[in-house]
Amino acid sequence: MRKANIKICEEKPTVNKIIEAAIPLFATKGLACVSVKELADAAGVNIALISYYFGGKDNLYAFILERQLALLGDALDSISQEEISPVMKIRRFADILLETYKQSPYIDRLFFMEILSPTKYFDSIVKTAASRLHVFLQDCIKKAVDQGEFRPGIDPKLAAMSLMKILNVSFTSLHFCKGLLDSKEDIADRYMANALEIYLHGVTNEG
Repeated sequence: MRKANIKICEEKPTVNKIIEAAIPLFATKGLACVSVKELADAAGVNIALISYYFGGKDNLYAFILERQLALLGDALDSISQEEISPVMKIRRFADILLETYKQSPYIDRLFFMEILSPTKYFDSIVKTAASRLHVFLQDCIKKAVDQGEFRPGIDPKLAAMSLMKILNVSFTSLHFCKGLLDSKEDIADRYMANALEIYLHGVTNEG
């Protein structure tokens, strides 16, 4: 995939129309179940433009997947530079994850679609992004244990995996829990805050 050419073309309205139409289709149906014609019809463009701008459906999917997950990678880079406690870094990441979800509400479903039905991009894009997040959280947890903020004896690798699941599944669960939870506008905020506090209460060193 020629990323540089695609990046230059992102200024074009047609390219953005294709991207915006493709995101919900890929997130809800997966790569294999979305046709080029369906993408073109949803974007309101000629079918040939998918190949012209992206080199085909697969390249369009890879571009979207990489760009969506890069939002979280940028957040990790930014937080890593901040001179704050490891627990505050975890809280900062949760806040940024929440804002990312609000701005890109399909990011979690793209991720979990890959988990359930991996494509050829799973290892190079999704697994790489997940590994970066795991290393970041593992480092925060290890430092929190070393500094006495978290209980001794916690396995940073396992604790990081648990936290990853809690944070990411929080948003995916909202899609399946309509009717069980109230429909207030801030439900995602409250759900994330509650999930994070339950986790931190379990690992915090009280004594």
